[in-house]
Amino acid sequence: MQVKKEEIRQKILDVAEDEFLKRGYENASMRVIAKKANTTLGNIYHYFPNKEALLVELLTPTLDNLDIGLADHLKLTEISYTLQDLIDYIDRYEQGEDFKELDFLLDKKIVILLELNSSSLLERKEKLLETFNEHLCWHLGMGEKDGSYSKIIINMVTDCIKQALLENETFIETRKEFIKLFRFFCTGIATRYK
Repeated sequence: MQVKKEEIRQKILDVAEDEFLKRGYENASMRVIAKKANTTLGNIYHYFPNKEALLVELLTPTLDNLDIGLADHLKLTEISYTLQDLIDYIDRYEQGEDFKELDFLLDKKIVILLELNSSSLLERKEKLLETFNEHLCWHLGMGEKDGSYSKIIINMVTDCIKQALLENETFIETRKEFIKLFRFFCTGIATRYK
């Protein structure tokens, strides 16, 4: 019987993840999640007291992994990228080299997190975005006056990831679509800030 309960709980989480991605956390409906998970609204509340608890359960492991991965990345990077560095990086990624930091971004939960507008997780999201922003500015050699551009870049990359996730069934297809979009943006951005 315990296995069945865990399967139901996981199904609720999976459906919520899809709904939060497609509609945004704020616009997702617990009733729709219940219906798509083939359970009742009351049963969802048996597992999760409210939509916020469902979101926190879904995103906390991703946030924890992002904190660790970003800390590791910040320790390893010592140079900013030239246009050729970015093109070479994208070429190696496209040829199948293992770039965990890019593969890690191709996750529905990260898009959900970055599109959040209201939640107890907003403080963690904002801290993460501040770190992303500072690091992106450093990588691309942007000055303080260009900080708003890096925020636009983060939003565009988030939109690219979301589009690739929504339009493709498999990870390989998603990766290919993301590479195409990532190449387009990186080439244009690197040209501006070389």
